[in-house]
Amino acid sequence: MFNFSAERLNVGASGFGNVRRLSHNADNLPAFLHTLMGERGSITDRLKDHLRAIFPTFGNLTIRSNPANGLAEILIWPTTAMEQPELAFPLSESGTGLGQVIAILSVVMTTTESVIIIDEINTFLHPGAVKALLRLFQTEYSQHQYIISTHSPEVISFSNPSTLHLVQRRGYRSSARALSLGEVRELREVTQELGISMADVFAADRILWVEGTTEEFCFPEIYRFATQKALPAGYKIHAVPDTGRLTAGKNTGLVFEIYRKLSDSTAPLVSDVKFSLDAEKFSEKDKKNFDGASGGRVEFLPRRHLECYLIHPQSILDFIADKDHFKPRDAAPLTPGEVATTLMRLAAEMKFKIPEWQGKLDDVVWLTRVDAANLIKAVCEEISEARVTFNKNLDSLALLRLVIRNNASQLKELCDYVCRLVDGTAG
Repeated sequence: MFNFSAERLNVGASGFGNVRRLSHNADNLPAFLHTLMGERGSITDRLKDHLRAIFPTFGNLTIRSNPANGLAEILIWPTTAMEQPELAFPLSESGTGLGQVIAILSVVMTTTESVIIIDEINTFLHPGAVKALLRLFQTEYSQHQYIISTHSPEVISFSNPSTLHLVQRRGYRSSARALSLGEVRELREVTQELGISMADVFAADRILWVEGTTEEFCFPEIYRFATQKALPAGYKIHAVPDTGRLTAGKNTGLVFEIYRKLSDSTAPLVSDVKFSLDAEKFSEKDKKNFDGASGGRVEFLPRRHLECYLIHPQSILDFIADKDHFKPRDAAPLTPGEVATTLMRLAAEMKFKIPEWQGKLDDVVWLTRVDAANLIKAVCEEISEARVTFNKNLDSLALLRLVIRNNASQLKELCDYVCRLVDGTAG
């Protein structure tokens, strides 16, 4: 049994010796590697290959006698070639994660059927390195039992655990509660079908499923602007990959229930699950049906979609100016009035005209129903002569920030809606 704690290991140097087993705290790692290189060179070659896969900046590893004290010292090279010693540096001067992984892999690769305990793996490795290391455990060294503690949803998602326990502390006593992996596995299959990551909902206290990536990016920004603070800890906002699954067909209630069970099962302490959907062209009857199917968990944006709050000539002009990198130098500067004129002309054309259009861009009734996202896209393309387009998923956040800067008052209804979703109050 080997236990790797989250604290920094002092494993860069040790005395020389014929060492065939790593000590409990890995303080003899240099001597162990030196023995391994001399007796089992193919294993050290494979160790280096693993390290290159986990750390893209790792090149090579050697053991030298430190001229100052004669101790065995691990040297790390940034290249596979070892021709310029001035480029190498001691392991003690590298990040914590590299020493930890070298020690862990040294055990994993040289023992059989061991218990490997790793505490808070995400505190010394970035997510990409964690994923690569866990993949190695599962594919090449599955003979061991791995016990990993973490607060990271990504680690839980990457590890594909055979058992999962929630450890909670109350006062001076900790208790462990087994989570139902059978249910989690079934939910994982469902999430793959729906296009959701299990990591989305792990470690959340409250979850808001939103219409799409536009809302996923913009709602936190709106809340931050309205309240001057970040989203509450444990509050997660995630896009529904396929809104049609929620709002179309006879299985609407079932799909809402799947999202609820996913949230409850993967985040066992979750206290609230809500959905925010665009109003689109849904009738009041449709909205009532969705609310019933979701168990009263659905809220609808007051307007057709979020871009209905972003029709603001000056902000659209600023957006075009920021993105129009190929505008001719001799082109006359545009004005907000020209953008407003183009907006009104297009709004009156067959493609965008709706019964609510009365010739005023600030008409709230019209703003509630207009296809604003496509109208803004058409305006950007016409004014820029097709050099700039507007992509709802990619550009709404940038335009939102411009509206906040230029005319934040027109976002009050949107701010109130988001604040009500997050904490039950208006901004």
